[in-house]
Amino acid sequence: MRNNRFFSLIASRLKNRRLWKPCRATVSHGLAIGMFFAMMLPLPFQSFVAAFFAIRSRVNVPFAMLAVWVSNPLTNVPLALMQEQLGGFMRQSMHVPMPSFLDVSGTFPYTDIQCNAANFVLGMLVSGVLASMLAYPLVHLISLWLPHHLPAKRDDAIRGVKKPVSDVPA
Repeated sequence: MRNNRFFSLIASRLKNRRLWKPCRATVSHGLAIGMFFAMMLPLPFQSFVAAFFAIRSRVNVPFAMLAVWVSNPLTNVPLALMQEQLGGFMRQSMHVPMPSFLDVSGTFPYTDIQCNAANFVLGMLVSGVLASMLAYPLVHLISLWLPHHLPAKRDDAIRGVKKPVSDVPA
């Protein structure tokens, strides 16, 4: 990878162990990045985009890439319909302005359901932000239930060392 012109830019960062070892901070940030890009339905190669942003942010890459698979071929249609409904609700109740070129209606692919592009784009962005915001408390709640499986700090995850409970000698 070092010899390839494209990969040489990220090869040194990929060797960083902090990107691969889980701890609460890196997992919650990686999951947030992955959940945001999971909600961006028409984006091809979502895993690679999430991995790129996880590498740039120096957070957990595997969790960012795995979280993207929330939107898969089985969940794409229900997610898109939910996003279009969410966008429509926000535009009607909160009067969110959208560009006029997006205000185009059509049928949803493979169905007879009417959909508005502006509603879909707004719902997609809002659901991405909400899903990424829910990732933080979710990771911290799971780490409360399973404290030994997810270290609190990056240094503990890299060294594999558990900190003593107290520094007071017995």
